[in-house]
Amino acid sequence: MEFLKDILGEDLYKQVSDTVNAYNGKPENKDKQVKLADLGSGQYVDKGKYDTAVAEKENLAGQIKTLNTTIGDLKKNNADNETLRTTIANLRGELKKQQTASEEIAKTYALKDSLTKQGVLDPDYLIYKAGGLEKFNFDKEGKPIGVEEVVKPYKDDAAMAHLFKQEQQKPPYNPKNGGAGGVTNPFAKDTFNLTEQGRMLKENPAQAKELAAAAGVTL
Repeated sequence: MEFLKDILGEDLYKQVSDTVNAYNGKPENKDKQVKLADLGSGQYVDKGKYDTAVAEKENLAGQIKTLNTTIGDLKKNNADNETLRTTIANLRGELKKQQTASEEIAKTYALKDSLTKQGVLDPDYLIYKAGGLEKFNFDKEGKPIGVEEVVKPYKDDAAMAHLFKQEQQKPPYNPKNGGAGGVTNPFAKDTFNLTEQGRMLKENPAQAKELAAAAGVTL
């Protein structure tokens, strides 16, 4: 919480720090520790720190509630102190900035994960090309929505093909005399196999029809 010292001043910073430390020191609070970090610089954490960032975000509401209680106590005990009221207002502003930055971190990584599932190889670049995080939509829980629609124009753009995983093309089947390229034709008289016919019809019906036609069988 050192970054708050310049905002609060030595005396008020000590009161807040003591209150937070006392809260963190209670056994019943060991799993919901209050930890403040200056996330207002606009920088994002790397993937290795993502889990920690998400965990802190999940506890953020409780942390702010605890600090707001502290602020309430300070106001109650120093109601006539104009400087203190201004300082408290500044502290609330810093807490709001922290909450916003934390939410953006979670949204960014949720969006990157969704883009990766869409086959995007460089999510950061695509987010940049799209105009930034604000160009994407999120539900009330911070999960991205409509990502497929946003990504589609880039997928359809040949100049952007390098941003996406490319599906490997299956080699064409050219059956001859019951099979080709190591593929045995289960429809041919000499290699007739009902089990293999059923598997092929289920897994690759186009190939099955082609091999059946080569063997003189109409499906």
